[in-house]
Amino acid sequence: MQLKIDKTYARHGLETHMGLLDFHVGVRPSPPALITALEDGADVRMQELLGEAASSDPVIKGVRTAFKATGKDPSRYRPSSEALTRRVLSGKPLYQINNVVDCGNLVSLMTGVPVGCYDAAKLAGNKITLKVGAAGETYESIGRGLINLEGLPVLADKNGAFGTPFCDSERTLVGATTSQILFVVYGLNIDIAHIEAASDIADTLISRFCTP
Repeated sequence: MQLKIDKTYARHGLETHMGLLDFHVGVRPSPPALITALEDGADVRMQELLGEAASSDPVIKGVRTAFKATGKDPSRYRPSSEALTRRVLSGKPLYQINNVVDCGNLVSLMTGVPVGCYDAAKLAGNKITLKVGAAGETYESIGRGLINLEGLPVLADKNGAFGTPFCDSERTLVGATTSQILFVVYGLNIDIAHIEAASDIADTLISRFCTP
């Protein structure tokens, strides 16, 4: 898969390093070891922040800055990694969706980096673009209904937008019939070493818990 990054990000002085990983997977309920890893990850995150707000995390803060720069209020449209962290800090358990999505959530929780898991068979063409959502641009999201993409960092294929570091689309949802995924690490205003580390964690988790 080829990736093009819109020049808007460079014009705003935003360091942008996107991690794209392809995996052949078998989608099923998360095994006990992955559920335990999620619970342990939540405990570690709580200890790291020591009562501070999720937005105080420097990685999450960097993504929030990127949202502001492209025109979206991160207090209304929170980066997905911040939403996960806020959930943990409030004492709520993480959602359990399936092994692939749960691995993505664990990567995001551990690193503070938003990630996306997309069914590769539902992507159109062999090129995607990271751009800024245009006025009037929308899609049907997973669990949030129709969302306004204007000002959000958006991934698009030749059929239009399918993902953001806020909330992904129903069109490319990872479900029971998914066999190939595109795993995206959204390195928006985050240094490359941190994105490489998050990608390595994703590779380890997906390889351990999601092989067919």
